[in-house]
Amino acid sequence: MHKDQKRVQEVALPAIAGRIVDDSPAAVRDCIVLNRLLIQGPDPLFLMEACPEEFSELCRGLGITVEDGASAIEKAHWQGPGSLLLGTGLGTSTDFSDVPKEWRQEALWLILASMSDCTEEGYGEAITLVERVRKQARAIGRLSRMAFNRSLGELMFLALGSLKTFIATTKYTVDEKNIAHATEDHAFYVLYKAGFKCVAVHTAGGPIFYGTTPDTSLAECGVTVSKQISPQFGLVFV
Repeated sequence: MHKDQKRVQEVALPAIAGRIVDDSPAAVRDCIVLNRLLIQGPDPLFLMEACPEEFSELCRGLGITVEDGASAIEKAHWQGPGSLLLGTGLGTSTDFSDVPKEWRQEALWLILASMSDCTEEGYGEAITLVERVRKQARAIGRLSRMAFNRSLGELMFLALGSLKTFIATTKYTVDEKNIAHATEDHAFYVLYKAGFKCVAVHTAGGPIFYGTTPDTSLAECGVTVSKQISPQFGLVFV
């Protein structure tokens, strides 16, 4: 056994195991970030935690407090980005003279999402730990290169660019229950924004993720799942 393998076995794994069984908020947050680091890839919450200075600067540029920014990113993480929508949310207008706080929060999520590289089903065995760390580094680098000294207009244009890309890359079908089916991770956000109450995201060889907008539930939409995470989110194993 190489000395670094032994070090991981004797030091890193016990430290991780300790955080797994610790129910303190700090331990839970450590595991959320570790999961994104090693299993599911960098998402907006990971970037918020990994880059606090850049996150604070984005909030400043968007004219919201760090607390409001963090609240939005955490809400999107736990309830899905559809929870950020005020009506249908941020539109495509370039008039930023009177942008409500909710749209600024949505824009913050869009900017961070555009720099993320995550996968709901998790990395496969072929992705080495080194490559997983590289994915985090690339996402952090993208954020660090653009976060500072940006005006509201610049940041809103970045958000709109991310929105247009998400819309253009979301292909979907609709079943007899008016449930939209897609394969992209960002399809939940795009299709909630398009007016669908229930969305299913299919993964390659893995589970189907079902989600609904906050004003309804899987049960109300006639969806039975194999594993229910919340009334609005669950998995069907295939």
